[in-house]
Amino acid sequence: MTVVIGDRLLLDVLTRRAAQAPARDFEADGIFTTSAWYYRLGRAALSGTGTGSLSGRLATFREDVRSNLLGDLRELPDDIGLLHPRVVVPVMFSLRVRRQLNMLSAEALAVAILVSGSVLVTTDSPLIKSGAQELGIEYDQLS
Repeated sequence: MTVVIGDRLLLDVLTRRAAQAPARDFEADGIFTTSAWYYRLGRAALSGTGTGSLSGRLATFREDVRSNLLGDLRELPDDIGLLHPRVVVPVMFSLRVRRQLNMLSAEALAVAILVSGSVLVTTDSPLIKSGAQELGIEYDQLS
């Protein structure tokens, strides 16, 4: 199945640290992320303080790993899908769920709908989770 991954999993995939089971799934089908998660990782990599959840992990990486990551962030590898906002935004504002979605949650759900995929995160997001349940989208959190 195609998966839409959060920023922490995007970091793992780009630095080749993805857990074995998800890595096998990623190779078999497609990996997508959202512009918001891509931006958050890029921002942490370029100007993070080292105290946040992403920049703190980045601070523990060797310099060559960080350098390779920055290269991949400047030009996302072809095997990681990123849909254009002209396609995603109309789906985002058309979503109808009980709880009002923020932009990050709406984008994750819209991308999952567009690629007929599931959402895979490492940090639970109640907004994404409840929206996914209402929309019939598979939602998984890795521990």
